[in-house]
Amino acid sequence: MNAPPVIELKNISKRFLNLQALDGVNFDLREGETHALVGENGAGKSTLMRILAGLYPEYEGEYRLRGQQIHLTSPRDALNRGIGMIHQELSVMPELSVAENLFLGRQITRWGAIDWKKMNAVAQTELAKLGFDDIDVLKPLGNYSLGTQQVVEVLRVMLSGAQVLIMDEPTSALSPAEVERLIQLIDTLRQTNRSIIYISHFLEEVMRVADRITVLRDGRKVDTLDKSATNINHLISLILGHEVEAALPLETSQADGHTLLDIQHLTADVFNDISLKVNKGEIVGLYGAIGAGHFDLARAVFGMYRFDSGTISVDGKIFPRNFSASYAINHGLAYATESRRKSLFMDEAIYRNVTMPHLRRISLLFSRTQQELEVAEPVVERVNVQPGDPMNAVGKLSGGNQQKVVIARWLAFPPKVFVMSEPTRGMDVGAKSEVMHILRDFRNQGYGVLVASSEPETVLAVCDRVMVMSRGKVVAEMVNKNLNKDVLMRLL
Repeated sequence: MNAPPVIELKNISKRFLNLQALDGVNFDLREGETHALVGENGAGKSTLMRILAGLYPEYEGEYRLRGQQIHLTSPRDALNRGIGMIHQELSVMPELSVAENLFLGRQITRWGAIDWKKMNAVAQTELAKLGFDDIDVLKPLGNYSLGTQQVVEVLRVMLSGAQVLIMDEPTSALSPAEVERLIQLIDTLRQTNRSIIYISHFLEEVMRVADRITVLRDGRKVDTLDKSATNINHLISLILGHEVEAALPLETSQADGHTLLDIQHLTADVFNDISLKVNKGEIVGLYGAIGAGHFDLARAVFGMYRFDSGTISVDGKIFPRNFSASYAINHGLAYATESRRKSLFMDEAIYRNVTMPHLRRISLLFSRTQQELEVAEPVVERVNVQPGDPMNAVGKLSGGNQQKVVIARWLAFPPKVFVMSEPTRGMDVGAKSEVMHILRDFRNQGYGVLVASSEPETVLAVCDRVMVMSRGKVVAEMVNKNLNKDVLMRLL
């Protein structure tokens, strides 16, 4: 393509306190092209897109739209200039009709009232233009799959006047059939001269949809390539900064020993036919890109995500269907979500966060505070929370120390199996090392640990076996011997 850029970014830099998120990045987007942006977590992709979409108005560098220098102050400002972003977390209203979602906040009116007949007709016509005439615009959007909801979100942004669409991990929660449908939509949009910025961890997908691909690493642009000038192995080399291994390891294993957690043929809407075992004194990793299904699988194991079929058993006891988190706790499971803020009470003291799940186990005949402190203090000291005063509010701790509190709460009454999602997300190197040490220590004491993560460094550092998930299925199971990031990324 030789068309002039619709968007051109020059020497874009962005800092968050001591973190240099972007450092002199150049990027451009041409009319009618799909330009993919790839890189590891933390490479700067999301930061760059938020600058493009007006979410981050403060930055260094130059932003040009059709040759004119601009400075966006908000997402509304961006949309007014024809730039719209489709976020990974959809902003649709499931209880409203398809048509209402398409015109949310911009309803077609006549004489001051919503013209329902015209709005429904326009919605049906616009969907038909894109090849989606099978969608009934009168039905609640929540009746349709995530893939259809994604289509409606895209069309809504288009109807708002956007000529540039920023898609952030648009297929992360979609089935293979829904992915195909979205790719068809992207092809249609390209034919209407829409320009698309496409962020994805799925490199095979990137190679299908992109005209050009830009690689970011550690906040810097590594290269921009025509799709015809690269391949998946080359992209992985650029993402990681070194040549990839020529062959995937062939060694696989079904671990032997005393099984603590046994999952057989577990199936739900976002994962399919998952079987795995975690043995006594073993850490098993579930690795996948965002949307692979591994986080939902972790929730299902703890009774927080409903599954359709399959069994879960702990130490030989099969759990009943639709068991609760309380049942899981009482029968030997513990769980730490990938969001510390969702699992902790930030305004409460450390000791209260530790004892909260166990109040029924603690005799409270006398001073409640004193008894809770007697339970909490040893485990807070064991994981080395700093500062270690159990009366401190959790919200005043660093992210790494908050994660230690999450772990400490389960050590008060140790489970048989600890299920943990993203145990080291958002931590500095020192805090990550300490948390990994705690997990290894837990394993060495004979407990089982299941770690779900999208960070390859984490699973490679602590896991004995690694199971790779992609689009809801286990695609590989390997002993953590001679494994590296190259291998894991090639399996996504």
